[in-house]
Amino acid sequence: NQERQERTRAKEAFIQLLTDVLQTVPGFSALNSRFSDLRAALAKDDRFHAVADEDTRESLFLDFCEELRKRDERKKRNKKRETQEAFSSFLAEKEEAGTLTFASTWELFLSSLTTTEKEDPRFKVSPQLTDSDRQLLFADFVIELQAAEDDKRRRIRDARRRAEKAQREAYRDVLKRLGVEGKIRPYTRWRVIEEYVTADEAFNPVSAQDRDAPREIYEEFVDTWDDMYRREREFLSRFINPPDKKEITVNPETSFEDFSKLLLAQAEYSAELYGDTRRIINRDEPVSSARLYWEELVSRASHLNGRQGTQPTSLQEDSSEDEGEIIEDGEVGKVAVESNQVEIQDEDLRGHDKGGNVETKEPTTVSSSA
Repeated sequence: NQERQERTRAKEAFIQLLTDVLQTVPGFSALNSRFSDLRAALAKDDRFHAVADEDTRESLFLDFCEELRKRDERKKRNKKRETQEAFSSFLAEKEEAGTLTFASTWELFLSSLTTTEKEDPRFKVSPQLTDSDRQLLFADFVIELQAAEDDKRRRIRDARRRAEKAQREAYRDVLKRLGVEGKIRPYTRWRVIEEYVTADEAFNPVSAQDRDAPREIYEEFVDTWDDMYRREREFLSRFINPPDKKEITVNPETSFEDFSKLLLAQAEYSAELYGDTRRIINRDEPVSSARLYWEELVSRASHLNGRQGTQPTSLQEDSSEDEGEIIEDGEVGKVAVESNQVEIQDEDLRGHDKGGNVETKEPTTVSSSA
């Protein structure tokens, strides 16, 4: 152990010798100098002889030179990095001043600099910053500016899309509200409802997006609603005059609550039908299809009884050219009015499509009982 410690101390002393002497030897280079060329200068010191083996001395010399080379390379890299960071800070100042943008080119940027700015140590060419380095750093800086600009534009576009979507949703909410108020039905024409829609504050933002957008959204709204109503009306119509049960009778005084109870009573033989019927009655999107069907039947009963119908004004306005309701193929409606039994051919029950055109069906007999 003592011998090993002495060898270790001898090597440490030899490395200290190299540190003290080599830097003072003219022409010394950690990259190119050989041990044999420097041996004479080192042998004058007792620390040289502390290491007895010549091969060990040369090995320690080579390791020392390698470490010097690595240290020098680190210094150079650090210096170059600092120089490049200084150049980037110079560019950032010009970007803040507005003389450098994402659209700038190297030639335009150079022409925008004053003589004083060109002499700035951060900008001038140096061993650590060649002209090629400057142009590459400039290109990278402009690319980052372009990326930031693209991101800014993307965020603006996304924010605009979100705002426009919110405006369209607010407009759809207005249509739903007008539906709840009875001003819109699935077959209401745009010209009938236009004055109500344009008066609402939700109209102008959507119109500013696209002049035709309000009407297009409206048409989509009523088309979707009408498709749902037609499906659910066809489903409910089976309970009006079932083949093996007493028909549902509706007169002008029949309330929606009573009509709903009658529908549920007709459907109670099947849990699935009962559940679907209850869902249709309770779903207001924006108005229950059951309520729309009730309005239709009550209006029809009132018409047959020679009195003014209870249908909301907008429904009557939409069908003002040809009075009637939508009759699906094969449907037989049983409507009881407070009068003698009557037979009604389909010309009394003509329907309208969403455009207001009369839908002519094959003659269907609809009977009513007191």
